[in-house]
Amino acid sequence: MNRLLAPLLLAAAAGAAAQEAPNLAVEMPPAGRVPVAQALSEGVSFLVKHQNADGSWGSYTTGRDYEVMASVPGSLMAFKAASSALCWMGLARAPRTPESEKAMERSLGWLVKHARVKRANPVEMYNIWALAYGLRALSLALRTQAPGAPEEEVRREAEAIVRMLPRYQVPDGGWTYYDFDVGSMPPSDSSMSFTSATVLIALHEAKEAGLPVPDEVVKKGVVSVRRCRKKDGSYLYGDYLKYVPRMGVNQPKGSSMRTPACDLALHLNGGGVTVEDLGKGIENIGENHRFAIAGLRRPIPHESWYQVSGYFYLYGHMYAGMALERVPPGEQRRLWPIVVRGILKAREPDGSFWDYPIYGFGKAYGTGYALMALARCPEEIAAGIRP
Repeated sequence: MNRLLAPLLLAAAAGAAAQEAPNLAVEMPPAGRVPVAQALSEGVSFLVKHQNADGSWGSYTTGRDYEVMASVPGSLMAFKAASSALCWMGLARAPRTPESEKAMERSLGWLVKHARVKRANPVEMYNIWALAYGLRALSLALRTQAPGAPEEEVRREAEAIVRMLPRYQVPDGGWTYYDFDVGSMPPSDSSMSFTSATVLIALHEAKEAGLPVPDEVVKKGVVSVRRCRKKDGSYLYGDYLKYVPRMGVNQPKGSSMRTPACDLALHLNGGGVTVEDLGKGIENIGENHRFAIAGLRRPIPHESWYQVSGYFYLYGHMYAGMALERVPPGEQRRLWPIVVRGILKAREPDGSFWDYPIYGFGKAYGTGYALMALARCPEEIAAGIRP
């Protein structure tokens, strides 16, 4: 699989992009018809129950005969570290229990030793997700003085990740997870708008935690994401698609679940995105939800309408929840139901959430994303949302 599958698959998908997706967003699955408080409580219980003995989450095994390209062991180590960081942040945001606090302690002890994952090979750089989410988790641990590892150890590891991220900054200023060109260091390939946004948000949170973050690194990343922003508020999947801006994945219907992260990254780092723009990005999720959910849990990435992939889904809702924290209270009351109802549609009877079956990590990272978003919804708003 390449940046966005292969050019031939993109050409085949262009015909589907012109069609209307079936409206799969009409009915709420039975497992999703629960109050937010219950979804949070049972999501926490799921993570506590399924934590690995070493403090991590997820596994390298798979129950299907199709998987994304991932070299053993490096890329799978990256998936585990990124998923574990998301689970820790989900538990940190959600209402605590004695069991979840113990799980967090074990997890933080694991993260300080395993979040700084190396590049698997010249092509695969899934470690960028481990570095970004690991940095966010460690930064939050510093801000909250979370137990599980000595503060100086957490700080030292977070600073090491900050120093590591510029090495993966591609010539156009952003970050990517594949290098199909030269396989060099720094990487030679195109940046991906949402990958760059993910890193920029992590660097912003690191700076808020008092960590030294190079301004020049951030400025280059902002320019890269800003270059991908189109006049209609949608984003190119990556800089390499700048000559095909009307390709399905680059249109609002294909970009809706990547837009909140990109908007938030620019908003936080002086990239010209306003609070009003943040609200419009979340409105776009509601308007084009049928296309996002049509890709939910499909096994082949980007096979759905407008080249939407299932793993956009909870990622987009999590960043939408983060963006909503910066929207005025009146707008929050109007927009939070879009995010909450979307998340609940990915809920399972066992209390987990998942959007894409990637090895043994789907339910772990999905539940982490869901808890991170749902826990941000103000209680008075959450109590009034009926699935």
